[in-house]
Amino acid sequence: MATLVSGHLIVMSPGLGILIGVVMKLRSLCASAFLTALYLASSTVNAEELGKYGNTWEIQEQDAIDMIQGRLKAMDQKGELDKFWNDYRDKQLAGVENPKPVSGIGPVVEPQIRMYDPTYTYPETVKDHLGNILVPAGTRINPLDHITLSKAIIFIDARDPKQLQYAKKRTDEHPRDKVILVAGSFLKLNREWGRPVYFDQMGILTKKFGIERVPAVLTQKGRELQIEELKL
Repeated sequence: MATLVSGHLIVMSPGLGILIGVVMKLRSLCASAFLTALYLASSTVNAEELGKYGNTWEIQEQDAIDMIQGRLKAMDQKGELDKFWNDYRDKQLAGVENPKPVSGIGPVVEPQIRMYDPTYTYPETVKDHLGNILVPAGTRINPLDHITLSKAIIFIDARDPKQLQYAKKRTDEHPRDKVILVAGSFLKLNREWGRPVYFDQMGILTKKFGIERVPAVLTQKGRELQIEELKL
């Protein structure tokens, strides 16, 4: 890769070129901000020379941008920059391909069915910007009075072949049902099954519904949600 810097054509690795570009952009932004501040100060402030008091020294600290550029160039000269860049890329891709499993989730030991009431009670009065009351304190709202969950949501651990087989068979028979993983590669299943598979990032849904065992199937039953834990 070649780039033009201060009128000179410089050949560098792709990783160094990208990072140097970022550094140069930062330098440009810093210079622009400094000139703006200097202009504002000179146009609004009347300054006067007050003299010097005490000893003075020249600033010896290295410019931060120059220091970053120097380190990047040194890494590139040692052949370390491309490796660093590739390792970083591979680590990020691996994290997407195989997310960290949701903690605290285990296999179903005994099958059970329980109900979850999604009703929310407002602890305080909600007002608009003019002070008008929108929702009085104590108001109870059940979202299932306004929307309908027309599909089943299936929570599984994709590392378990039995759970995978169950989820695949069920969604083949009921394509509207959705599969959410608590462990395993959702991208791999997306490719293999040819339809969307999701992952419970940070365990938000399993914590919300109190799911600690999988496979678990969530469906709507009237004004409540049914959570069925299946023993396969």
